[in-house]
Amino acid sequence: MLRVFIADDSLGFGTLAAAWLEVHDDIEVVGAVRSAAEALEAVVPAAPDVVILDRLLPQPEHSLEVLAHVRRHLPGAAVLLVSGMPDDELGQEAARTGADGHVSKAANAEALTQAVRRVAARGPGPAPS
Repeated sequence: MLRVFIADDSLGFGTLAAAWLEVHDDIEVVGAVRSAAEALEAVVPAAPDVVILDRLLPQPEHSLEVLAHVRRHLPGAAVLLVSGMPDDELGQEAARTGADGHVSKAANAEALTQAVRRVAARGPGPAPS
């Protein structure tokens, strides 16, 4: 079972992403939060395989704090960065921050599911310095 945690301040995206992922028998959404503070408190006990992390939660530095927390406390978890920014910019941001992958919030259910599976299969990247 692939365990997914969603940290996104957009109620619409978080709810939709959870619904899209949970139709798959091998994916379980183990948490969904709307702030960095909630993510910092809930992500470790949830023990996800993949963290879907909004690039702006609501500020970029909040997302970086959550990413660093995941790397420190959940070294086996992969991080998938999501945003409404253009895909090429999001890819550069994901690489710069040390996220394991990225997907646009405009992605459909299939693209989101594929991105989650791709980062889960690849595993986590190095801890940010």
